[in-house]
Amino acid sequence: MKFRKNMFLEVSTQRISGVEFSKRTLLNRVVNIAKGNSYCRDSPDIKDFKIDIKNKNLYVLVEGEAVYIKKVILPVVKRHLIYDMIKSELRYYYKDINNIAFTYKLIKKDKFNMEILVFCIKGNSLEILENSIKNNIILKKVNLIQFCFKYYYSSKINVKSYILVFYYNCNLYFLICCDNEIVANNIIYIKGLYEFKFSNVMNEFLELYNDYAKSCEKIYYSNIKELDIKEFEYIELPHQILDDIDREELLKYIIVKG
Repeated sequence: MKFRKNMFLEVSTQRISGVEFSKRTLLNRVVNIAKGNSYCRDSPDIKDFKIDIKNKNLYVLVEGEAVYIKKVILPVVKRHLIYDMIKSELRYYYKDINNIAFTYKLIKKDKFNMEILVFCIKGNSLEILENSIKNNIILKKVNLIQFCFKYYYSSKINVKSYILVFYYNCNLYFLICCDNEIVANNIIYIKGLYEFKFSNVMNEFLELYNDYAKSCEKIYYSNIKELDIKEFEYIELPHQILDDIDREELLKYIIVKG
């Protein structure tokens, strides 16, 4: 019996990185998935990976894409009908629904209606997944980095409504979570944090999502050692700097638990 190989892809608007790994040895903490595996390369062109991912178990991390969040109200229907109803609803917001990938979460439900939170991204980042069946690809996981960081730090976040700011692979991410759900987010591409005017951008983000920001109790930061964290003019909240997470730890977390 021939075992299928595993591949982890990090897909962003700037780069694509692929790493082959063995899940059997992954739990061994001395194994370095990010550097010590049999296959690893970066490419700016997603087409370069179409042969490499063939016949593999595929884990995907989508980076650098803003998540578009919509709250929709639908009549109560059977579960298998919800996806098509959401897709029809999204046609009112997006012209080209075929290039939109989305997932959803049921928030509230009564006898007549369902309140659903829909998370969308542009499908261009997932172009590599086209014809997965034809190429004998088994999609094990497709993760958005915003959710990965949120879930990774969930045990260290002690409030339900908060702001999370983190830096990873030249992207600075801003999230607002209310009742433990992401309700707003933004991304800025910057190569380095040393000369970056963080306070201006932070205040702009908070002003843009003023209603959500007012309900937040705390600000959390991760992977931002180079930033000078100050009190902001717009909003005065306590803040906490979380332990950093490197690429090695993040990839293992996503594959095993994410």
